Amino acid sequence: MNISTNRVENFSDGVISIIITIMVFSIRFPHIGIKYSPHEIWHDMERLTPHLIAYLFSFLIIGIMWLNHHHVFHLMEKVDEKLLWLNLHLLFWLSLVPFPTGMLGENPFLPEAAAMYAGTLFCVVTAFVMMRTYAERHDMMYRADRAINKQIKRVNKKARIKYLVSMAIYLLAIPAAYYSVYISFVCFAVPPILFFIPDGIDDEELARQLIEKSENPA
Repeated sequence: MNISTNRVENFSDGVISIIITIMVFSIRFPHIGIKYSPHEIWHDMERLTPHLIAYLFSFLIIGIMWLNHHHVFHLMEKVDEKLLWLNLHLLFWLSLVPFPTGMLGENPFLPEAAAMYAGTLFCVVTAFVMMRTYAERHDMMYRADRAINKQIKRVNKKARIKYLVSMAIYLLAIPAAYYSVYISFVCFAVPPILFFIPDGIDDEELARQLIEKSENPA
């Protein structure tokens, strides 16, 4: 099977853009009558606040997944059929994100809503780790000189740590929701913050070096 990494990226980009579109369309402003006062309009907008906050968190998570998907495929030179299935597995869980997002927005203090949201995000992160780990272990990453290979290992190690910590946090948020949904809300905020912390590695520059090495092996 000879499928370029660009083709997989383009397909995944299309699916992710549709997921975000579906998610934002689920936020519906209530019907406003002609005799509505400004106070009533603002009151209705306040009722949408949980929906908007849930959408914000989900948008950040999907955005982080998209960015990391982009970075990891820039480090890969080939794919196989199993990797394609693992990529579809990731897209499956991402496509489910709008459902718990809408449920959490509609019922922000319902433990089951917070637990379902945490469980879905746990599955998303787990699916990404499975795909990336498979690519690493089956030599699908570019191979260049020793210095660049060492950088790739550093990138993979740092990414693995962040994802394992995120998985643990989301897993903790599931039982925590039945004790206090506020603990779950704090848990939801940690992974995006974790991924915004710079790790001192320029993935784009590393990908550029790899492409140059592959085009000019001498």
